[in-house]
Amino acid sequence: MCKKVDIVILSGFLGSGKSTLLANLIKYEQKQGRKIGVIMNEMGEVNIDRELIPSDTPLRELLNGCVCCNLRGELSLQIKELLNIHELDVIYIESTGAAHLIETVDACTHPTLANYITMKGIITVVNAKQWLHGKMSIKLKKLMKEQVKFADVIVINKMDTVEANMLDSLVASIKEINGEGAIFPAVHANINPAIFFSNNCPIKSQTYDDTKEEHAHLHLNTFTFRFEHPINRIRLENWLTKLPGQLYRAKGFVEIDESPGTYLLNYSYGSIMLEYCRKNLDYPTLLVVIGENLDYEHMITTITEVQTKL
Repeated sequence: MCKKVDIVILSGFLGSGKSTLLANLIKYEQKQGRKIGVIMNEMGEVNIDRELIPSDTPLRELLNGCVCCNLRGELSLQIKELLNIHELDVIYIESTGAAHLIETVDACTHPTLANYITMKGIITVVNAKQWLHGKMSIKLKKLMKEQVKFADVIVINKMDTVEANMLDSLVASIKEINGEGAIFPAVHANINPAIFFSNNCPIKSQTYDDTKEEHAHLHLNTFTFRFEHPINRIRLENWLTKLPGQLYRAKGFVEIDESPGTYLLNYSYGSIMLEYCRKNLDYPTLLVVIGENLDYEHMITTITEVQTKL
């Protein structure tokens, strides 16, 4: 099996310290001899934080929008471009502060990328004072809680802006939302990146093949299933609907038993949408699923039921 490139998403609201942490992570990765690519998303026309990225690091910028909405397709294309041009070990994606994590992961796991990437995890950076005081709109509170909820690692940054004795309260409030994520306090995002890749942290730098272990430690599960035979649309829809855990998205390229050809499949909110693909293109017949607490063993033993052996 060919080597896959790790994908790590950096999340957090504006001014939390994502870019500073990213710069520290890049330095660490380079010392380990790993080749890094970076994609930075900015809502405005100019990305000031690009100056923090070393000039020899492959960098792509997505401006004037958010990777979880109007730039979702562009993010997939930029990942493909980095993979085609550079030999990389990891791509760090710094999302805009307004990004929703499920949609960002969705954009990173396009079916055409499934054979080439591994979702290694999500790091969310929290501004300690902002989180503690909670002086923000209801909409923003909901967004920040979502960024914490789906993170594998939470960095409580800018601890120098609050009293030292408030750390326990901060950690407790975050654990109420995400009891599984690893939590680290920091000042100026100055944290030893080696901690992120230790055995006690969900994000690890080893390369895995397509097994349960590749994804089991992540808060948001992403699994890829490959099909050897055409699928039955109704059985697949029933299979997706009855999966244990919380399924957010499913997508892939499939052949269906009721009609010849290859189709792009998208599943959300309980229904399947199929779009016929152009001929003479080599689409991988596979399905990518994204969710929480998904039972891999159940899925791998029941996925054969949706296929029709000719």
